[in-house]
Amino acid sequence: MISQSRYLMLVGLLVLIPVSAWAIIYRPMNKALNCVAEEIRTRTTSYSHFDEINSHYRQLKYLTRTLKDSTAEAYSRIPQEHGADQWLESASDAALELDMVVKSVTTSGERVEGEFGVLPVDISVQGTLDGVYRLLQHFERMDYISRIDRMGIHLVEDDVVEARIVVHLIFSIGGNS
Repeated sequence: MISQSRYLMLVGLLVLIPVSAWAIIYRPMNKALNCVAEEIRTRTTSYSHFDEINSHYRQLKYLTRTLKDSTAEAYSRIPQEHGADQWLESASDAALELDMVVKSVTTSGERVEGEFGVLPVDISVQGTLDGVYRLLQHFERMDYISRIDRMGIHLVEDDVVEARIVVHLIFSIGGNS
């Protein structure tokens, strides 16, 4: 009986040592490894969006630079004085080159709108609709920032229209450009 009880104790001890080693050493180690693996998966997932975020950042940086350059270019086109004489001469020459009749040109008084001065110019021309369109294109290509405030076109004859265009010439007031 003693040998049988020794045998059972030996078998029990041989079974108990691996089970206790698993419970004391390997099980906590497996939990720690699983936690680290889960943290790695979580961080890897969050890092996968960095390429997209960096792409958006580069696009915004490019757009900001483009906007800054465009703003600087626009400010450079704003003269210190209204320069209505040169603008009127250029507009009149363009109208004559387009076979249009300049019926009247008047300017109203200067006024201040925000940081800039505005000089309204009222120009009435008569000619073809294509000529009016090309005159408007000429206004856009000029080295002045201008805004077409009002425009009225009505038919006079079959191919002849009369247009009244109010253009606001914009200029700087005291060193804005």
